[in-house]
Amino acid sequence: MSDAPPVQAPAPLPTIAQDIFCQRCGYNLRGLTGNRCPECGGSLDGVRSLVPQIPWVYRKELGWWRAYWRTIWFVMFRQAQFCDEMARPVSYADSQKFRWLTIAMVYMPVLLADILLWVTGTPSPFNETVFDAVWDSIFAAVILHLCFLFYFVAATGVPSYFFHPREVPVQQQNRAIALSYYACGPLSLSSVTVFTATLAALLWYIREHAGLFLSLVAIGLAFGQFTAWWLDVIHLARRLVPQKPGRAVAVAVYVPLLWLLLTGIILVALPLLVVYVYIIFASLS
Repeated sequence: MSDAPPVQAPAPLPTIAQDIFCQRCGYNLRGLTGNRCPECGGSLDGVRSLVPQIPWVYRKELGWWRAYWRTIWFVMFRQAQFCDEMARPVSYADSQKFRWLTIAMVYMPVLLADILLWVTGTPSPFNETVFDAVWDSIFAAVILHLCFLFYFVAATGVPSYFFHPREVPVQQQNRAIALSYYACGPLSLSSVTVFTATLAALLWYIREHAGLFLSLVAIGLAFGQFTAWWLDVIHLARRLVPQKPGRAVAVAVYVPLLWLLLTGIILVALPLLVVYVYIIFASLS
């Protein structure tokens, strides 16, 4: 007879008391006491852990700068672990601080680029006297900067409206809404885009072809940032209600449409209105 001790069954883990879905197959894990998904066998370690994985939560220990960029990496390249955060409390206040810091990371390069163009006396790329006058107007510059800030405040708030479906408990809605603000992290890379656009403006009259090429590169970089942000939002939507893929499709369609609408209103219509008002006042003086 064998002297080997009998194998004991592992003790049951605490019951999952909320509607959390498997990352791999979408199975509802509510009521489970194991550490594996019964549908696909996937590990539930990320769901069961009570320790937040978002580096931004530990900014006091890591330092704000390091925690911020680690969070950007976490959001962009560890999307499965990022979505697992819906299984534990997510601080809305922390997500708002992250959001506003990201907006500052977007705006500060624009402000510095504008100051550089003003100091160097870079001429307007437009061949119109009216636009040249607006280009040199401090009043117009202030209004345009306010439009730019307002745009990113509005754009970073848009995805949150898609994360409170009625079929999901309020607790889960609140966590998903907070995480949707973290999803805007890829915008922090806009300094590279702004640098490229500024260099394009500086080179426009020296080497027009180089200026045009860099302008196209800047547009491509901006498109890439919004695409990364868009994919993060879609991933969150898929994880929140995996049994209804149509919601993720709706997010994929409506969020970029709303971004385009905001672009048209805030970054196109409002600046044109500023130009029009400026022309009227300039003609009266």
